[in-house]
Amino acid sequence: MSQLPSSILIVRLGAIGDVTNALVLATAIKDASPQTRIGWAVHGLAAPLVHNHPAVDRVHVWERGQGLAGWRAVRDEVRAEGYELAVDLQRLFKSALLARASRAPRVLGFDRARTKECSWLFTRERITAGPKRAHMVDQYLEFARHLGLGEARARHVLPADPAADAWARGLVEAWGAPPWIMNLGASKPAKCWPAERFGQLAHALTQEWNAPVVFTGGREDQGAAQIATAAGPEGVVNLVGGTSLEQLIALLGHARLFVGCDTGPMHLAVAQQVPVLALFGPGDPARTGPFGDRSRVVREPRWDPHSPFLPTTMEALGVKSVIEAIRELDGIGSGENGTANG
Repeated sequence: MSQLPSSILIVRLGAIGDVTNALVLATAIKDASPQTRIGWAVHGLAAPLVHNHPAVDRVHVWERGQGLAGWRAVRDEVRAEGYELAVDLQRLFKSALLARASRAPRVLGFDRARTKECSWLFTRERITAGPKRAHMVDQYLEFARHLGLGEARARHVLPADPAADAWARGLVEAWGAPPWIMNLGASKPAKCWPAERFGQLAHALTQEWNAPVVFTGGREDQGAAQIATAAGPEGVVNLVGGTSLEQLIALLGHARLFVGCDTGPMHLAVAQQVPVLALFGPGDPARTGPFGDRSRVVREPRWDPHSPFLPTTMEALGVKSVIEAIRELDGIGSGENGTANG
């Protein structure tokens, strides 16, 4: 292994799923070189993912909505740290600009073909060209190879929050069994499954597996939660809009199954080693789907990235197909029980 820089700034501002996946790079670097100081520039929404993370020594929060003052504040912060290397994992103009503005002697980014918004203009060093459709976890680990770490293993680690974990443990004890979590929302309406189908799926889960079902999501998903709850069984737990990011992470750590769309909580569930059933319409699960072998992707009709005229909508995905996919998940269809993390 070549000598790593003594200090590295990683710029991955958001979103939650992207930061979750990008953390495998920080973990790989820290595993190989515990003395390397790692800083992370992030927007406020995803900041809890890097605060108190064992691989991240310094967090620089770029608060959105503060205009030029916010930009100057985070720029001055990263400059003051004197990083030897800045790594732009976001591939956008603003992230590459911040990496360059850090005044690090080395500014590393993706190869030109995989960048956006001409962000390659700000990087002095680029990783070797690679496949655009590779999973983003694997793409982030290409930076580890570039830095001389070889074939680094993808190891997901999320920060621990004792208060949030105590809260989650209390809920699971009250329910009497690990929950089956359904996350209702997604960043774009086209990625959302119809809310009433989550309710219908909850009915099936409680009847076939007698499982406690929990709905999660953001405040923007509360309308969908009302529809799903009305269509669901008596006793379904509605936590939509009622958890912090830290609490959601802790609750996922005790879950038996996660069902959700192409969204950040799906990647959090993967990081917490929960069996994941990901519901996909538009988007490419080979690149942004759940990483690893404890997951399945279900979508209808069958999607072909080379046939863009074949419509793929969440409306086409039926409850029956989702139930069949759940039965095929390891440790679920067989009726095994237990928490995801033992």
